[in-house]
Amino acid sequence: MSKSDLNVEAPTLSDPAAVLERRIQRERAARKEAERLLTEKSVELYEALQLGARDRHKLELALWAGNESIWDWDAEHQIYELQGFPEDAANATRSWGNTGQVIRRVHPDDQETLRTNWHLLLSDSINTLDIVVRYRPPSCPTRIQSREDAIALAQSPHPDSHKNNQSIDNPESWCWLHCRGRVVEHDKEGFPSRITGTVRDVTNHHHMQESFRLMARAFSSTLDAMLIIDHHGSIIEANQAFYSLFRLTEGSVGQRSLNDFICADEVADRSPAAQGNQTFRSTMHADFMPALPLEVSLSHFQPDDARHHYSIVTLRDMSERKRADCALQHMTQHDSLTNLANRGTLNEVVTSMLQQVTTQQPLRVMFLDLDGFKAVNDEFGHIAADVLLVTQAHRMQRLAPADGLVSRWGGDEFVIAWWPPVNQPDSLPTAIMDAIREPIDLGGSSIRLSASIGIAETCQPGTDAAELIRHADTAMFEAKVQGKNRIQAYTDGLGQQTSHRASLMSELAQAIEQDQLTFYVQPKFNTERRIIGGEMLARWHSATSGNISPAVFIPLIEQGGLNASFAEAVLRHGCQYAAAVTAINPELHIAINLSGWQLLDSHLADKLVIQCQQAGVNPSRVELEITESVFMQPESDPAAIMHRLRSLGFRLAIDDFGTGYSSLSYLRDLPLDTVKIDRSFIIDADANDRALKILKAIIQMSHDLDMHIVAEGVETVEQWQLLKNLNVELYQGFLFGRPMPFEDFLQALHADMANH
Repeated sequence: MSKSDLNVEAPTLSDPAAVLERRIQRERAARKEAERLLTEKSVELYEALQLGARDRHKLELALWAGNESIWDWDAEHQIYELQGFPEDAANATRSWGNTGQVIRRVHPDDQETLRTNWHLLLSDSINTLDIVVRYRPPSCPTRIQSREDAIALAQSPHPDSHKNNQSIDNPESWCWLHCRGRVVEHDKEGFPSRITGTVRDVTNHHHMQESFRLMARAFSSTLDAMLIIDHHGSIIEANQAFYSLFRLTEGSVGQRSLNDFICADEVADRSPAAQGNQTFRSTMHADFMPALPLEVSLSHFQPDDARHHYSIVTLRDMSERKRADCALQHMTQHDSLTNLANRGTLNEVVTSMLQQVTTQQPLRVMFLDLDGFKAVNDEFGHIAADVLLVTQAHRMQRLAPADGLVSRWGGDEFVIAWWPPVNQPDSLPTAIMDAIREPIDLGGSSIRLSASIGIAETCQPGTDAAELIRHADTAMFEAKVQGKNRIQAYTDGLGQQTSHRASLMSELAQAIEQDQLTFYVQPKFNTERRIIGGEMLARWHSATSGNISPAVFIPLIEQGGLNASFAEAVLRHGCQYAAAVTAINPELHIAINLSGWQLLDSHLADKLVIQCQQAGVNPSRVELEITESVFMQPESDPAAIMHRLRSLGFRLAIDDFGTGYSSLSYLRDLPLDTVKIDRSFIIDADANDRALKILKAIIQMSHDLDMHIVAEGVETVEQWQLLKNLNVELYQGFLFGRPMPFEDFLQALHADMANH
């Protein structure tokens, strides 16, 4: 198409207006193009900025969620900028500081590690920092240091003169920080000029890891064998004690089952969902010798990320405990000196045997008392007397039938129950008597004893055991009255007193009524051999028969119905003696022996209070000694009266502990202050390892219950030294002092006070 076709007249070059118009059009077109390009670039820049802001916000959210802060160190000013997120990602905080401030707040044990890693980073020896240190936050964490302050402190010759005076020993004042960083820029010389990184408070994580380590260490080092098993019973983990118990090489259990090691079929029957611990008894498999008895404890748990339950298994070797239980059981059933059955066992066995008697098969009981034993005891001492008792016990046990029972009743008295032969002479009583008469060598002296023996028999099922034994005792007493060294059978008319016995009973009643009994005192001593009190003991001198042993007149008191008047005399003199000794030393006390029937008297506490008031003595200076035999009486329940006495201030002691009827429940349930260990219990402790272990256990248990220990019958320095080593604090015996008249006791007390 030509210009003529357009029918337009072209302007000439000489037309200025046309030239100007064309220039204006070009400039306008250029401006529009520039505006278009500027608009496009602005939109691109805006979109880029928006994208950067979103990415930065995502980063800040991630840091806030991870409890991390960003730090940026500038080499030019030697300061860092810290951006943290204390509440949420939208409210970031900024503060500035220098590395010197940080290092001074790091725990002294971690400062050298931090300095070394930081210098390596600055020297470009390493390009990353990754370290965990203990850090003490500033006392005012909300105070934010400005950039200008940080620069000024960094340029100061003493950038931070602050000293934290808090003790480094307080772990709660330190937090654990995980610091990470990387060099992001270098200067012209190639050294780091900018380092950026993150810091995170990992205190809770550190404490959790420390707890895990402690639990793992406890699992590994505990003395009990421990396992972790899965729901199939396969062993996941075992500690060193397990390998030692089964004598295995560490790590050799692999994926073996618990059933490979113990007889634990019942484990499968115990629900993993059960709450709490489950405990049962088992044994090792026969493959592991010796096959020890085990106590197995199961504790089930389920980790949060697991579908199945696991169990912690604890295995305890019960062999030593079983031996100790057997020893304690034996102790409660047997006499510690002779190893014969004690009264409690005798009563149980005789009761059982009485259920089997018939008219064709009667049961016989022999009550035996050694004649002249007291004289031997007085002349040769308790140790020799104990040897004599043990020897005679062995002789009786050797002769008794296998289906019979030989027991020690107490002191020098023994009881034998047996089935006599049917339609044949019974030679046992004569054989026992002959054996007793055989000589015994005591320290080079040949000693011969005799015995007074009483025998009772019954063929009536259901006869009371105590009554049958009492009949034999009555027959034995009659044998003594008739001159000793004889055998006496019980008859229905034997209960009547002989003329001598009746005369003695009458004289004793008169002596009690006229206050003619004498009360001796045997002193008690502490480890420094100072007198701390005394035990009051009754003595009687008969006008017709001379000195009568308590072993004789005490039973007469009970048989003659003189208990009440005798007890009143004992309480009166005991309180008077206590008043006299406390006038010399207020810390001393007097011990009074209470009989079993007194603890059945509901007015006992009132009677004691009246006697204390009349004597003018505090009840705390009166100690009441109760023998263990009291608790063996079926009708006896002295606990309530003992609690009443203790509440009034009286001191309570259990006497003759260890004579064979000991029950640990007495120590647990009764309000006792003192345990008096019978001398017969400790006599073999220095030669018998098992006896020594039991003695140690009783002493330790009594001390743990805040009870005093008194050792009775201490006669040798060796015994005293052994008892001191066992932490026995009080002593009584011939080594320190014999029973003496009260006037002599007061003189001894004055002398003790003067010497100390």
